[in-house]
Amino acid sequence: MTTLEHIVRAIKIFGFPFSPGVYTGSEDHWFTYNYVDDHGELFGDDEPLETINRIQLHYFLPVEENYLKMKNEIRDALLREGFTYPEIESMDDPNPDIRHLVFECEIEEEREE
Repeated sequence: MTTLEHIVRAIKIFGFPFSPGVYTGSEDHWFTYNYVDDHGELFGDDEPLETINRIQLHYFLPVEENYLKMKNEIRDALLREGFTYPEIESMDDPNPDIRHLVFECEIEEEREE
């Protein structure tokens, strides 16, 4: 399973639309996601034995809505799907009516043989 498939499995349970990169729909809750980086770890014979993908999951919702319970549920869903414990940041959005939470975490890439 790819890293992006793991992301989709984690967020699909919430029932909100999602898209890699940019969401262009009209819903008031949505997810987007992207890679931050892809790097090797645990080197042997000058080759990485593992590839780690660092991703960002973005959750957008109305600014007046209490987001704390949902923030915890998203974090737990990422953990269940094999991601590391996410760093979570609230970002300013150009639209003052939107709250933008960013979950940044890592997962080991599954290599296809």
